[in-house]
Amino acid sequence: MPRLRLLLPLVGAASALLLSACSGEEDESASASASASASATGLTTATSTGTATSTGGESEGESDTTGASGASASASITASTTDASASASTTATSDPTDTTDSTASTASTTTDATSSTTDVTSSTTDTTDATTDTTTEGDACKPNVDIVFSMDVSTSMLVLLQKLEDEILTVDAAVKALPGSPDVHYGLVVFVDDTKIINNGGPYADVQTLKQDFNFWWNFTQSNSQTSGNGSNFDWPENSIDSMYSAANDFQWRPTDSTLRMVIHCTDDTFGDKGANQSGVIVQHSYDETVSALQGGEIRVFAFADNDMTGGPGNNQDVSMGFFTPYQGKTPIPTATDGGAFNINQVLSNQISLSDAINESVEMSLCAQYIPQ
Repeated sequence: MPRLRLLLPLVGAASALLLSACSGEEDESASASASASASATGLTTATSTGTATSTGGESEGESDTTGASGASASASITASTTDASASASTTATSDPTDTTDSTASTASTTTDATSSTTDVTSSTTDTTDATTDTTTEGDACKPNVDIVFSMDVSTSMLVLLQKLEDEILTVDAAVKALPGSPDVHYGLVVFVDDTKIINNGGPYADVQTLKQDFNFWWNFTQSNSQTSGNGSNFDWPENSIDSMYSAANDFQWRPTDSTLRMVIHCTDDTFGDKGANQSGVIVQHSYDETVSALQGGEIRVFAFADNDMTGGPGNNQDVSMGFFTPYQGKTPIPTATDGGAFNINQVLSNQISLSDAINESVEMSLCAQYIPQ
């Protein structure tokens, strides 16, 4: 028993020494934890700032955006590191035996790190949403492309038809090389004062057959005949209206939900409206009926027409109405059908590539919503 009493003070002293040592280790651990957590907070904040800045940027001017993101990230790291140093300093000056204060400091730092991590999660979510939106937009691209050429085959159109024959294989290859490798169908309507749809409105079996028909019709232009072969062409307005109406109503278009529908209309002269007598041929449809048929079928018209006042019998009249400028106060057909217009004279003088103009028209329309005016 007396020996037991002698051991008690020794046990008490040893316990005190162990408690003191443990308390010191806890404080050092807490300080290190605070510093590590604060440093993690700074890095996470920089990542969040960098991500947000990068996501908000546009591809154009990319180097400027990247520089701004780097500066923002650097500023966040510096600020957060300062906060981390302050937190570590506070822990060091706390009472070494006050375990409660040390624990509170660690909890506070951990909370900050958790909050910063939440911000990163939010930023990541925003980035994911942006990616989802882009994917959704891409899904709107049509897998099919239907192109109907509506061609004036009067005598002055020989050169353009030659260009089409020469460049149609280039057009076909470029369209098929677009994202998704669209399946392409072609149709053809020809007109002078009368009109004629080829293949009864059916698509061509292949682009080589279309190329051969372009050759046939540019040779035909030298005859100065109507497309039926009955009668000659005595006047300068041609029947654009009935040709586009036939393209809209008589071609075998595929469904609008899966198909980009386009008419490539080519002429160097003006047109008559419904009831007009052109070389003995009566125009069957009105401007309004034609626009309505095109819009109803979600068909875009891209026109190659004269915009230089070089139309008419003396090559000195303005024939831009309905293609570049309003027709009797009505919206030009390309604009009304969400299409576009090119100056045919610039194509003939090689200022504009015919194949490039057609391919760019397809590319800009393939994934775009149809918005008529």
